[in-house]
Amino acid sequence: MIRSRKSALTAFATFAAASAALVLAAPDASAYVSSVNISSGSSIGGGYGTTCSYTVTVNGSPYEYVWLYDSNTATFGTQQFSLGSGGTGTSSWTPSSTGVHFVQAWSYNGSQFAVVTVRTGINLGSACIVTG
Repeated sequence: MIRSRKSALTAFATFAAASAALVLAAPDASAYVSSVNISSGSSIGGGYGTTCSYTVTVNGSPYEYVWLYDSNTATFGTQQFSLGSGGTGTSSWTPSSTGVHFVQAWSYNGSQFAVVTVRTGINLGSACIVTG
């Protein structure tokens, strides 16, 4: 029990200051996706080719759950995954149609995308010949 008014006021002020410090020092709780990158792999002729696989790298908040989406026609090795403790995750991406592709990594807290143009590709296994 607090015996004097001055002690009660001091205790309250200390508690209020400590609470404010904790709130101001707390890390930002918002999770996000910060970038989407697609490697060009071993493409001969430059760019991206149909039927050839490339690595999509997503960066963002550690353990953020993301979904991959392509505005055109393509397949993903893993379409839904959690970013690791370092905030990075990867998947394979294989476009199956030519044209502009918006490859998007989506989470509940927003999204980012990469825009690439895909041309006709001839998949040689270890390399891809891009024509057209």
